[in-house]
Amino acid sequence: MLEKFYFNIIMIIFGGAIGATARFTISQFIDKHLTTQFPVGIFLVNIIGCFFIGLIMSLFQNKFQVNEALRFFLVIGFLGSLTTFSTFAFDNFNLFNMKNFTHLFLNLFLTNLLGIIMVFLGIKSVKLFT
Repeated sequence: MLEKFYFNIIMIIFGGAIGATARFTISQFIDKHLTTQFPVGIFLVNIIGCFFIGLIMSLFQNKFQVNEALRFFLVIGFLGSLTTFSTFAFDNFNLFNMKNFTHLFLNLFLTNLLGIIMVFLGIKSVKLFT
């Protein structure tokens, strides 16, 4: 049982390394070729990640039986490091499907608001302690 756990961790690590490298490479390539103040590269990576989490999760839930390690590699590892936005979008889609609009709007609003506040506090902390 413990061996399976560690194998799944290794699959997540490998998927994460590939996903993080893909995020960096794709966003840098796009930003190099499109000069704008809008973060087009990471925006497109996030949107592409949303498409792929929908595609992969739908295939895994409805069409194909896949082993746990492959699911961990692709969904948690690769897509998780390509973009956590895809997971955020997928969770919100599930809340919408369950007609749980209270939690949907709370998640949308609080994640964005608190995320911005925490970025601000992180910046202020550096300024305060350095």
